Amino acid sequence: MCMERINGETITGIALALLGILFIYAGMVNSVWATIRPAAYLILAIGAAFITLGVWEIRKKRTSYVKEEHSHH
Repeated sequence: MCMERINGETITGIALALLGILFIYAGMVNSVWATIRPAAYLILAIGAAFITLGVWEIRKKRTSYVKEEHSHH
């Protein structure tokens, strides 16, 4: 079993999720940052969606690769 490469959607999702978590933490320790906490949750949700999209794309490519490989035999 070969290891799949990580794609751009997954990297983007991880970066957005970490940014959202950072903003949520900043909102816990600073009252000014607390005002943007709803936006931080939105950023976190968008990051999770990008991670899901990236994983789905990797699985779709792997499935099509396996189908191509079996059709040649």
